[in-house]
Amino acid sequence: MNFRTELSYESPSVKLDYSNRIFTIGSCFATEISDKLSERKFSVLNNPFGVLFHPIAIENALMRIYSQEEYQASEIYKNEELFISWDHHSSFSDTSLEKILFHINKNLKEAHSFLREADMVVITLGTAFVYRLRQYDLIVANCHKISNHQFTKYLLQEHQIKTSLKNIVEMLTDIGKKGLKIVFTLSPVRHAKDGIVENNLSKARLLCAIHSAIDSYLANCEYFPVYEFVMDDLRDYRFYKEDLVHPNDLAINYIWKKFKTAYISQKALPLMQKVEKINQSLNHKILHINTIAHKKFLYSLVKDIQEVEPQLPQGCFREEFLELRKRMQESY
Repeated sequence: MNFRTELSYESPSVKLDYSNRIFTIGSCFATEISDKLSERKFSVLNNPFGVLFHPIAIENALMRIYSQEEYQASEIYKNEELFISWDHHSSFSDTSLEKILFHINKNLKEAHSFLREADMVVITLGTAFVYRLRQYDLIVANCHKISNHQFTKYLLQEHQIKTSLKNIVEMLTDIGKKGLKIVFTLSPVRHAKDGIVENNLSKARLLCAIHSAIDSYLANCEYFPVYEFVMDDLRDYRFYKEDLVHPNDLAINYIWKKFKTAYISQKALPLMQKVEKINQSLNHKILHINTIAHKKFLYSLVKDIQEVEPQLPQGCFREEFLELRKRMQESY
């Protein structure tokens, strides 16, 4: 007897190995997948503007990356002691105007360069609700905890979302190399503060617009059903964090396994398993660092890294290797 409707998904057109580059942008799932790939030493660039929740914010970010138009001081807003950008997540905020501009424009250049060589772009949409800053008549990516009375909140119409996704696909197709695959996902995180009914309406509009984009650009785009994995496959509050909104580690690991099955090539799996084993060893807690056994452990770990490194993106174990060398010197 089955007690759940298990969902499986197999990508019809793309498999990743360690020669590929993956760009991720959007809501929290984009970061979760990026973290999983990065831990396993794939070449990944995630959210150069910080976490972005709605399609207009993602479109605006990609337009700046596409055009390489650097941000100017006039585009930075000062709120009390902090300088902020309306196009960026609050993690970019800084007490120094020079520092925030340097950080933003550095990421802009790196993102443009990375996207030109990317093989896959993963886009995660979170909500169709947007906030318009009344003072400048500007749709913002983040409100930076500024008083609500400065914004007008509204729900994007489906045609607005479709137009935004159309622009996104065309920009990525133009900047990217031939064969670039764009994978759309819908965040399973419920924006409960908008209201449960309102959240469902928001997700429904996003989902309809995503599938409309895929139907229009079938050769470039596909849909990975993250939302359905959580809402229909797992479908239980034990897969959520205490806030009952965000999926917990159990759910994230389940989705990662589904992503791995769908998108990671069979030839990359043995190497990925070696990387995972190295990561486990690196995270191993050592009680007695001055023992011969510990010295042998460190030496063996260095040899393991040296064995796999030539098959991985250049320099991906650089920091770990330097740390191991330091630990080896300290143990003598």
